[in-house]
Amino acid sequence: NKNAESFKKSCRTRMTMEAVARFKDRERFYIPWSFDYRGRAYPIPAFLTPQDTDFGKSLIQFAEGAYLIPEAEQWLSFQVATTYGLDKASLDERHQWVCNNLQLIENVGKDPLRFLPEWEAADEPWQFMAACEEYYHCLIACDRHWTRLPIAVDATCSGLQIVAGMAKDQSTASLVNVVPSDRPQDAYKVVAEHAKPNCPQSIVPYLDRTVVKRVVMTIPYNAKSFSNRSYIGDALRKRGVEITKEQLTELVKLTREAMRIVVPGPLKVMDWLNREIGRAIKNGMDHISWTTPSGFVVKQDLRKTETIRIKAQLMGRIDLKIGVGHGDPDLNHHKNAGAPNLIHSMDSAILQLGLKDFAAPFTCIHDSVLCGANHMDAMNEAVRTAYAQIFVEHSPLHDLAEAINAETPPPMEYTFDPSTVLDSPYFFC
Repeated sequence: NKNAESFKKSCRTRMTMEAVARFKDRERFYIPWSFDYRGRAYPIPAFLTPQDTDFGKSLIQFAEGAYLIPEAEQWLSFQVATTYGLDKASLDERHQWVCNNLQLIENVGKDPLRFLPEWEAADEPWQFMAACEEYYHCLIACDRHWTRLPIAVDATCSGLQIVAGMAKDQSTASLVNVVPSDRPQDAYKVVAEHAKPNCPQSIVPYLDRTVVKRVVMTIPYNAKSFSNRSYIGDALRKRGVEITKEQLTELVKLTREAMRIVVPGPLKVMDWLNREIGRAIKNGMDHISWTTPSGFVVKQDLRKTETIRIKAQLMGRIDLKIGVGHGDPDLNHHKNAGAPNLIHSMDSAILQLGLKDFAAPFTCIHDSVLCGANHMDAMNEAVRTAYAQIFVEHSPLHDLAEAINAETPPPMEYTFDPSTVLDSPYFFC
């Protein structure tokens, strides 16, 4: 498996460098994008895009640079520290880390090959190298006065942030940095700590945020116990921990129970969405549709595929299922997809509303936004303002309830004022 994975990476690296060879001498190149039916934006090419691997992302910059202003130093420092691995540290701690490691940054920025051992263990090594190169020339050597490096800020568990806004849930909002705090909050760590007391003693030393992270991230998107098992099992195996099937089953159960204690609001919303979307399809709707606060119309039309079976006798008998059309609505698919599609449509609405009038170069990676260091303060304000506007002026759960003729009202908490996000420094960070 390890050899196969290495070969895949090698192939992708060679294909990426083939793209680099074609475009490296061009003044600029363009990336075409498309929206999916939820409103999320995706680049069409496979290489040299903002949604590429760490290696691919490190190779691209904005074509239009911006003359350095004082606030750029803060955000170049932020990018260096974050890509090195300090994404859970406070903004002051990240800046201080950079101040304490200027020699490292200079070494990597001037001669990355010679100092490879000093940066290859970074969380995002290639982007860290690119950030060091920009920081060194702009702020240490001062022989470059323009910056083109994309600076990335990322949502904290976007699914929970969205559900906190939809349900007006203060307890969840405070765990995912929608509520102002002095340092970044860590919902993954909180869930892990709640699951620890009852988990097998042999696992306790290893049960931390990294083990439960993917489970916590994906439950708002209707992830089931089967996928939870693979996430937790893979995380433990990477750390050399062997776990029995029985222990894995128990650990998944404890993690999901911990989430019901830590973030009860989102779990209630998931249950309500599954139930009411299922009822809507059973009551005769062949699809469900809603309009997001940005005006984007989402149509969830999921149907069973009608098939015919072909039996062949060439090279041995084989059975092939060939799709020949679309049949009745797929009830289970509608129920499983409803919650993630609603959440994805809301995170895309935040970017659509927040960035529609943004004048500087920018790009996005789903629930992460990137722009130049000069404009990141404006970017942060735009995203926060859009979140507040959506969840103060709109009620997406009530809008959906009306659209599907829900039989019960959505489970609102009404303990949270979404406008407080305007003062939260770690909402996107």
